[in-house]
Amino acid sequence: MARGAVDVVCKKPVSRARLCEALAMLRRERRHGKTLERRLADGDRQLREMAALARIGSWEFDLSNDQIRWSEETFRIFGIEPGAQEPEFADILLSIHPDDAPVLDHAIQRALINGESYRLDLRIRCPDGLQKHIHAQGSPVYDEYRTVARIIGTVLDITERKQAEQKLLQDATYDALTGLVNRRTLYEKIEAAIQTARMTKTSLCVCISDVDRFKVVNDTFGHAAGDEVLIAYAQLLRNGIRDSDIPGRLGGDEFCIVLPNSTSGQAVICLERIRLRFKNTMFRAGQNEYFVTATMGVAEWTEQMTAKDFLEAADQALYRAKEQGRDRILAGDFPD
Repeated sequence: MARGAVDVVCKKPVSRARLCEALAMLRRERRHGKTLERRLADGDRQLREMAALARIGSWEFDLSNDQIRWSEETFRIFGIEPGAQEPEFADILLSIHPDDAPVLDHAIQRALINGESYRLDLRIRCPDGLQKHIHAQGSPVYDEYRTVARIIGTVLDITERKQAEQKLLQDATYDALTGLVNRRTLYEKIEAAIQTARMTKTSLCVCISDVDRFKVVNDTFGHAAGDEVLIAYAQLLRNGIRDSDIPGRLGGDEFCIVLPNSTSGQAVICLERIRLRFKNTMFRAGQNEYFVTATMGVAEWTEQMTAKDFLEAADQALYRAKEQGRDRILAGDFPD
């Protein structure tokens, strides 16, 4: 008998105990493998859920095959069903606001050529027409030859944050009731208008106006009626002046209009039309109908005037107009 055959015959048979132990080990390893698979799947699912909750999407631009890959949340941010289409760079640029698309294109080119990372706030339009704000980040990834092989990045939906910022700016700049600029912004506009008039050697006027006997309206017909009067007057101011003029509400029933490139005579002609329209506007409160008038004081800026002097001159003109019976316009340098 050959040596090999003798060796086989002489080997000890595997015991049943060892065989059972080996099978048990295989089962444990299989269970462990499945557990790892479940944990990986759970981890991946949790990452997707957290990304969706935080509105953060991820993406990758593989230069070797010119392929762009998006996460599910990136698809959702852009208003596209996840996996519905393979994203193309041209399609991405088309979804970006026309003013922002060149900025993104330039940033990506610098990432490709110079290896620069970028962070940008961009505006996008979804296929359904919805407009969003996103924060986009991108960073180059190098291969072993120190050549940019990929660009990876994230997109964050910041629409709600931008809307909150815009509301804060709106509240800080405009009067909530009338929509005109508020007192603080008006003072800033007057300072800027004075600087412009000084540099360009042009005329500048300011008007301060009160709604006549506004307290009587509030006391008789209620504050809602008073608000209606203020809103109507603000709208008449907006409609009756030039685009370059600036109407604002100082507070209560007091308004102010800045009129660049206007002499006091020109300002009075413009404002007189507004005064007459307001005088002929009929208001209703329940079964009651009533009319309201306004009084205006106008001042023309001179080189010696500060912003405070300028406003005081208009206020003095307004005071004199009220003394003369209200429902009229009086300019500081205009015949009584």
